[in-house]
Amino acid sequence: MRRTLALAMISCLLCLSCSSGGGSADDPDTGGTTSEPATTIDAAPFAVSVAAEADPPAHHYDPADILANNAFDNAVDIDFTANTAKSPGDPADPATQTITPEGVSPLAGVSVAQTDYGITITSTAAGVRYNLAGSLSGTLVVNSSSQYQLYLNGVEINAAQGPALDLESSKKAFIVSAAGTTSTLTDQATSSVLDKKGALFCKGTVIFSGDGTTTVTGNYKHGIYAKDYIRICGGTLNVTVNAKNAVQSVNGFIFDDGNLTVAARGETLGDESKGIRVEGLEGAAGAGKGYIVVNGGRINVTSVGKAITAGWDIDEDETVTPGDPSDNPDPDVIINNGVIDVTTTGTPEPDDINGDGLTLSPEGIEAKSDLVINRGYIVVNATEDGINAGDSITIRGGYVYLKAQSGDASDSNGPTTISGGVIVAIGQSSGAEGSFDSEPGHPFAITGGILVGIAANTGQPTASACTQNVVVMGRLTAERTMALKTGTGTVVFAFFVPRSFETMIISSPMIATGTAYTVYTGGTATGDDVFGGLYLGDIGYSGGTAGNAFTASSGVTRLGGTFF
Repeated sequence: MRRTLALAMISCLLCLSCSSGGGSADDPDTGGTTSEPATTIDAAPFAVSVAAEADPPAHHYDPADILANNAFDNAVDIDFTANTAKSPGDPADPATQTITPEGVSPLAGVSVAQTDYGITITSTAAGVRYNLAGSLSGTLVVNSSSQYQLYLNGVEINAAQGPALDLESSKKAFIVSAAGTTSTLTDQATSSVLDKKGALFCKGTVIFSGDGTTTVTGNYKHGIYAKDYIRICGGTLNVTVNAKNAVQSVNGFIFDDGNLTVAARGETLGDESKGIRVEGLEGAAGAGKGYIVVNGGRINVTSVGKAITAGWDIDEDETVTPGDPSDNPDPDVIINNGVIDVTTTGTPEPDDINGDGLTLSPEGIEAKSDLVINRGYIVVNATEDGINAGDSITIRGGYVYLKAQSGDASDSNGPTTISGGVIVAIGQSSGAEGSFDSEPGHPFAITGGILVGIAANTGQPTASACTQNVVVMGRLTAERTMALKTGTGTVVFAFFVPRSFETMIISSPMIATGTAYTVYTGGTATGDDVFGGLYLGDIGYSGGTAGNAFTASSGVTRLGGTFF
């Protein structure tokens, strides 16, 4: 992460309307609101997948990844508990066979054999669906010359010497969870034979779907690791790791639909667990890849290190010297829709402050290139930056709540553009950190939406790039509701101030050029809705104490000093 002063210029973000509402306590002195009102926005519509019509429409969308677009007409039933295999659809040999070290062939071109560390499937047949049931104390290895499906019907795999699933084929692996079932995949903290990178390891692409639940526990290294990309199209997927990262791939991560819950608990100094990570690969094989795309569904991540990150080298905190730009990955993060709730817990160690060569930047959502939010319901509580981008940050819509304990709420190493959405950005209260931070010399443009940012500082919006009025002001009293009112009593903005700060930035299409406003604090606000303390829709405000007054100028109005 490249640190910049929070008063640097930033590019603008915003659009869409937000709302909040909820209970509050009465201040005995002012009769005003002294506790944050409950958020009232319904997140459910944001979980609806827009995968097929994502913006841009073809961005990392491949119809061949959809299970329904593929045929798996050959079936093999494997019961781990009974140690048997059969192919109910093969008239040549429909009988159940006991799996032996020599191997059995329940289907032409398919061999299922016992090994010292579990069971291995070797296949030259096309379009095979492996129906898995029962319990296996060992590893399931799959070698296939064609793409295949693993149908998990309440299966339990506990590996003793390696990954639970070792998918050695570079062909696509479709993993489908049976409705009404829970399947578990677990590895051990040590590995003496199959030294792979995840409890579920795949040499190619792995695609999850179905209506059941799959639980993956990684104790050795990662939870799920793929050398190509990971796609989740449905079902419930729970991933817990105690060593490295929960979900990691080389080329990409696409989340279309379903429910993903991640607990990344590893606290090894310098190698703390991250939630979802795409590492990227420099060279022709990785050119233009390294991306993360969210199109819908629900993602919940709790991690010691970064929660969601698109990087492009093994150690994402090192500086990489690019070679031929045509061979570079494109580690962007694009959120087209989805309900995303992430929390990081690690203590930041930026810039090797301990002199031990180790750093930790537990950011919420990070893109090494561009971070784009088109829509979604996003809540980030991070111990460092809420969101961070190496090139640019763009917010076009949705509801975005960013809270950084000891960093910037939003940190772009290039421009920031807000054209829509409802955004609440809370950065570190003291020091050089800001609600919005950007690299000097890059524009910070606000052209739409409703936003509020509080922190020690803020990046200064670029007046020539802002087509919607922005107000930057000094500190206000914490744990009070503030509002902007016109001389006729019209309320154009109201926000519950959750903690102390030095600088506030606000923008709303309701703030008009040439209109005089007075800042009130200590009263009680109402609204059609509330989001993160920000009142939305038809706003009302009663009581409170009148403070400073100002007239909004075109573009950006900058006000200094303490307001209450």
